[in-house]
Amino acid sequence: MSSVLQRRKAQQAELIELGRRFADRARAELGAVTAWIYGSVARGDFNLWSDVDVLLVATHLPEDPLERFRLLIHWAPPGVEPKGYTEAEFRRLLQKQTRHILAMLRPRILLVDDLRLEAQLPPETEAPP
Repeated sequence: MSSVLQRRKAQQAELIELGRRFADRARAELGAVTAWIYGSVARGDFNLWSDVDVLLVATHLPEDPLERFRLLIHWAPPGVEPKGYTEAEFRRLLQKQTRHILAMLRPRILLVDDLRLEAQLPPETEAPP
């Protein structure tokens, strides 16, 4: 493997570790969670200004979107952009085959799956309905 590709893979691994640190902190605070990295880091086309997009699903999160975001951003290391759903919200979105959720998580990198949601998602190669 060329040194450029090795460096790129190492950079991606560092970004994934940032996402993992966020997921671990959320897990410590909330209990069982499922979390994925999506966006440019998952695709591998990130750049110097890219953040690490993390979708986190937990049983209990604040209902108010602003309060929810404040809570998640408080746990996020610099460079991590969290998005959160309650487990009930996320399962409803999956049941409805909500296009933006399915597209968002293609491709994805699973960080933790306490809630066993990964198996509920269509394979990454399947196009959204």
